[in-house]
Amino acid sequence: MTADTSHSLLTPQAAASSLPSSLEVTPTLAPATDLSPVLSEIVSPHLDEADKGFELDAPVVRLEPLPECWGHRGASASFPENTRQSFIEACNAGADGIETDIHVTADNVLVMFHDPRLERTTDGEGLIHQQPWHGVLEHVRTKETPHQPIPKFTEVIDVLMEHPRVKLNIDCKVENDPTKLFTLIKQALATVPQWETVLAPRIVLGLWHPKFIEPAASILPTVRRFCISMSVAEVRKYFFDKCHGFSVWYPPLASAEGAKLRDDCAKAGKELCTWTVNSREEMLECARWGVTAIITDKPELWRDIKRDLDADRAKVLRPSVQSYLLPYLSYHNYAFGYHAKAREEFEYLEREGGAFDGVHALLAPQTVTL
Repeated sequence: MTADTSHSLLTPQAAASSLPSSLEVTPTLAPATDLSPVLSEIVSPHLDEADKGFELDAPVVRLEPLPECWGHRGASASFPENTRQSFIEACNAGADGIETDIHVTADNVLVMFHDPRLERTTDGEGLIHQQPWHGVLEHVRTKETPHQPIPKFTEVIDVLMEHPRVKLNIDCKVENDPTKLFTLIKQALATVPQWETVLAPRIVLGLWHPKFIEPAASILPTVRRFCISMSVAEVRKYFFDKCHGFSVWYPPLASAEGAKLRDDCAKAGKELCTWTVNSREEMLECARWGVTAIITDKPELWRDIKRDLDADRAKVLRPSVQSYLLPYLSYHNYAFGYHAKAREEFEYLEREGGAFDGVHALLAPQTVTL
């Protein structure tokens, strides 16, 4: 049988005339380059230069990042300092990092504790490095309630793994032997699979004495080194070319020489932290400076300030009368005050760790890029 294909030869006009009058013919589609009358009404009109009110080729405007918040010995205004609960509380308060201190016990256990001796904050007595963890220090508890044990470094690692965005700033006390300390830290970190990518980028080694620089660089080369200091002059003389960043006491950082250091750090790509910042106005001043991190006992206060800054940064950062009066309200903010305190600290560091200049002469400037 031969199919009847005569209808396929009709022109569109003839096909239309053969349809019942009750059926409407689909109109011929307009070329893709034409706009229908309806669509043409909603297409944005051409903008004349005078009507734009902005430059199309202007650079994208980006706000400077706000400082991070690192809990000083955890959330030490709320819980006993340098305890696991204090660290967890800092994380829960939104802290970006934890600052804590480290010592080595007589049986080579790393513990998080500020003082070389136990008496100030615990029911124990004596020097930490002369006593074993097992059987002695494991039973020590804080005087402050809720009574807490001294945490081991491995417990802090567990906290970090439970809070993967939180950083750890380890204040490496001068009483430690640096080679032993960094070897034990590496051994503990190495228990975490792929620790050099999972943990190392989140850890800072805080160094008070230049004799810690070379062991830190050789044993833990993928971990950032920060100088901790109460003196701008010491930062420049002993640490500037050999560390990735600096953790500087707030009073000297607020001075004219501190302002110059802040500028030089920005130019050199160095990170800059300051401590211990517990007032609203000092926190706002740190935000105006553009520091990397604020180290505070009160991470919950910075959380509230940050909420205000996110709502209206320009208004909140606008200097007030208190901003101008702040440097005059504390003894430590005067040059003679903070220089005296820095001198006292420097003498202690040299007494415990040896002369800075002897070590400094042996250290060549190092490449600090990770």
